[in-house]
Amino acid sequence: MNELYLGVARKVITPEVGCTLMGYRPDIFSTSVNDDLTATAFVFKQGDTSALMMSLTLCSLRTDIAERILANVEKEYSIPRANSIIHTIHTHSGPRVNGPDPKPGSDGTGGGWGELNVEYVENILIPYVMETVKEACENLVPVQMKVSVGESTVAINRRELNVDNQIVLGQNPWGPFDPKMTVISFLNADKKTVANIVHYAAHGTGSGPNHEITRDWAGVMIDVLDRASGGITAFFNDPEGDVGPRLSNGKTTGDLRYALELGGKAAQDAVRIYKQHSGCTTPTLTTSTQTIDVPLAHRISKEEAESGRNFYQGKKINIAGRKASYFNWVLKSYEDGYTEIDSVSFPQTIIRLGDVVFVSFPYELFSEVGMRIAQASDIPYTLSLSISNGAKGYFVTEDAVPRGGYEVEMFKTSNLQPYVHDADFRLMKATLEHLKKV
Repeated sequence: MNELYLGVARKVITPEVGCTLMGYRPDIFSTSVNDDLTATAFVFKQGDTSALMMSLTLCSLRTDIAERILANVEKEYSIPRANSIIHTIHTHSGPRVNGPDPKPGSDGTGGGWGELNVEYVENILIPYVMETVKEACENLVPVQMKVSVGESTVAINRRELNVDNQIVLGQNPWGPFDPKMTVISFLNADKKTVANIVHYAAHGTGSGPNHEITRDWAGVMIDVLDRASGGITAFFNDPEGDVGPRLSNGKTTGDLRYALELGGKAAQDAVRIYKQHSGCTTPTLTTSTQTIDVPLAHRISKEEAESGRNFYQGKKINIAGRKASYFNWVLKSYEDGYTEIDSVSFPQTIIRLGDVVFVSFPYELFSEVGMRIAQASDIPYTLSLSISNGAKGYFVTEDAVPRGGYEVEMFKTSNLQPYVHDADFRLMKATLEHLKKV
């Protein structure tokens, strides 16, 4: 078996204080830095195959920017676009890098949260990401891999059903979430840990609409496992669309104190799982990228769009601004003589390391989708990654739609034509077919 080589590197990508923070309103600005944001690159090489996995401690990255970075990596470092995953951990306390798409609404990003921070993207994000990949390519060493899995309850389903029969963002103790935390460690010839990947699911919203730049709860976990293992740790978020941090205030948003408190608990879990005894292997590296088609239904009627536009006219903030943008977009499509299409598509990248496989999705998937894929997969550790290689909005389960709520409204307005009612099933089946290729 060919040796597996890994190069890992990390760079600070913290923006200037004063930037707009991503996630709640376009009028929340940073006033300080609690902990630096980072880009962490894992470059794998085995024989003639090379692959990149990158974790950015940002909220979500607009699809065209992700594609631009991946194209640059392929050009500069000969790592194929088809073998690369660039992931964002979804902290809401970082700069706005998922502003309105060039075609408003087409990428699930139109309206409500402010403009793209172009200066940050051009002067900090892209240059430092490229430097991180360069350094990782220069640090290749032979490694073996070990996998440890345990349970953590620092997350909770966040679709709370209140006394008025409304879905609100809170804590839902009987809702689905995946308690599995997976720690994948890479060891050098001296059995010293070079790097770790932590895979778990929860929104990075513990700090709430604060004014500190921070990686939120995941930052504490990353730093503690760094120190405990001696290696560089990166976090990759499992499907977290309906999952938030289980804060001690009974909510999934709070302030920086709540985020740090929960981060300490996550750190304890990560270190405990990391220390579990597990045999090392030299895994085989395989990759695949395939276009995944997700079927669409018909547009809402012109009359419904007009009614919606009139109701949300003048709204510019958060979901109300999003819906105002959406109804205007639909009406314009009728004026322009738009011809409906059958589906939308995205390139899904899979990177497999022996018994572990990472599957990219540009969506904030509901947790049940990832769990169903893992349950049906023949690969022992099938790890889905949310918001990877772009950002196309929420992707909910069929049974969630009648209840409504924030995530459902985002899902229904992600495309000019809404997804079909069983889109989650269609996505799962297409992914399982793709997994057979690796």
